[in-house]
Parts: sequence; C-alpha cells; structure tokens
Amino acid sequence: MPAPYVIQTGYYLEAPLKRQALVFLSSLACAGLFCEPAFSKPKQTTKYVYYVINGNTPASIYAALVSRGPRVDGIKAYAATTAVSSQTGKMMQGKYCEMQDYSFNIDFTIKLPRLKNENALQGSTKTQWKNFSRFLKTHEETHRSIWLACGATLEAKVRAIKAKSCNDFNAKTAKLWDQIRASCAKKQDAFDLAEQKRLVQQPFMILAHSKKAKSSLALKVAKKK
Repeated sequence: MPAPYVIQTGYYLEAPLKRQALVFLSSLACAGLFCEPAFSKPKQTTKYVYYVINGNTPASIYAALVSRGPRVDGIKAYAATTAVSSQTGKMMQGKYCEMQDYSFNIDFTIKLPRLKNENALQGSTKTQWKNFSRFLKTHEETHRSIWLACGATLEAKVRAIKAKSCNDFNAKTAKLWDQIRASCAKKQDAFDLAEQKRLVQQPFMILAHSKKAKSSLALKVAKKK
C-alpha cells in the first residue's frame, strides 16, 4: 500500500498565479464538478491550534494576520490545514489478492487566528471580525471535507480491486492513490480561485483596507475616572 502521506493546505493572502491552495468543498453546497459519490467517510481526527494576534484598529488586526499567519509552501496564509494520511489493511492471497479490513485514515491539524482582545471589540468591527473568523474556519474545514470525500472514494475503489498477485494489488492501489490525489488537487485549485472573490468581498477585509480604518479605533477605550 502507499506510504503515509502529508499535505499542507492554506488560505493564501493572495492567490498565487501558478498554484492555488488545496481546499475542500464538501462542507459547503455540493454543485457541479465538486460533487462526490456518497461513500462512508474514512476515520479522521481533527485538532485546532491557534496563533494569537493583537490589534486596535481593523488595519492593525489585518497587519497582525499578515505578520503572524502561517506559511504554506513558502507563501503567507491567514489559516492552514495539515493532513496526514495513512492506510491499514491485510492483503490476502487466494485465487486473487484482496484487501481485508481496509481503512483510510486522516489526521488533520487546522491552524486559525485568535484575536487576543476580541472581547474588547465593539459595534460593526466586532461583528465583521467574528464573521471573518468563521469564514476562515469554514474554508479550512472545507479542506478537511474534500480530503474525506477523496478518502472515501479511495476506500471504495481499493475494496473493489482484485488482482492475481499482491504485488499487482500494491501497484494498482498506488496508481489509484496518485490519480485521486491529482483529481482532488484540480478541484481544490478551482475552489480556491473562486474563494478569492468572496475573500475580497468580506466586510472586514473592505474595512481593513479602507483609509478610514487606519484612523478609527476598533477597541473600546476605558474612560478615565
């Protein structure tokens, strides 16, 4: 069977021209090319980790995102997901070589921003930041969902393989895994490109890049007694 596989994906600050971040769609509405057959999902674990940022205006909060955010393939990102996959099962040689107790497993680590002084935000700034945070989380969870859909497709196809020898079985599963990874990457690229349009339309992003945001306070100011 293929060896464990590690992939890191993320929401880039700007869409790279040659390669988009790998992203999953299943947590959003399924439509068109992104739909997958309904298989049982692979085993998975998810761990959320946070990088802390500070800021007292929308512009300074955004600057902290840029400064402290993770890097994916050397490119700055607002958030990132690492997926570590593994496969378990027993190949049994009879008239044909078949897989028994096969399982595709994925361990996810999702890295997101956390504003240290979020409770001090007020008004529309607080609402916009919370909405933007949810937007990032949903985006990263979409990474996870499509990986799970791809893993489910792999599981179903591996279980259906019959080969004359277990060496042939290994070769077929390795080829199948390469094909499914390539197929997922294309879907992820297309989704990420579409998401860039939604990103720039986020009210928090618009506010953070406006001239007014550079001078307007985003935090409550304690009154002197």
